[in-house]
Amino acid sequence: MVDRQRQEIVQAGSLIVALGTNISVVAETREAMGIEAYNDLLATIGEGLQAIGAFLIGTIPDDDFLSFSGNWIDGVGAAMSSLGSYLAHTNTVDSDQSKRIIVVGDSFQSMGASISALADYEDGNINSARGNVTQALGAGLEAIGTLLIINESPESGQLIVVIGSTLQAIGGNYIARLEWSE
Repeated sequence: MVDRQRQEIVQAGSLIVALGTNISVVAETREAMGIEAYNDLLATIGEGLQAIGAFLIGTIPDDDFLSFSGNWIDGVGAAMSSLGSYLAHTNTVDSDQSKRIIVVGDSFQSMGASISALADYEDGNINSARGNVTQALGAGLEAIGTLLIINESPESGQLIVVIGSTLQAIGGNYIARLEWSE
């Protein structure tokens, strides 16, 4: 694959991830404000876009196993979170079950972004590593906040989810900016 093609795929994937994180932070902020309409649908779309972007980046042939696996684990996590939000939106399962799926998905996203950060750091891409660390921290906080919501602390849990999704959006947008400035 030509370097220009690789760059275009990474740029497109990072832009899709950034868009997804921005939609997700809107959904979580609306939830924290008590606006209940369409939040699960927005979260489904936002997390789904994050999965698509991560999977797109993961399609690039790469000798670096950490980078490859980090993107795919992140994508699987975002897909699981999207599924959990979809199940909540359609009332297919009870609220706690959908939230548990989201916790697992956010945890996978945190692991995947952490692995990608390590790969970036080892390659000397310190700025990309910073963006992935920020995303990993944000996804981890989202998982913790959702666990608090499940365990009868909805206000504090939702605040932590908003902080986490905001950090994830900051990291995603930072990486997209880096990729598009090259």
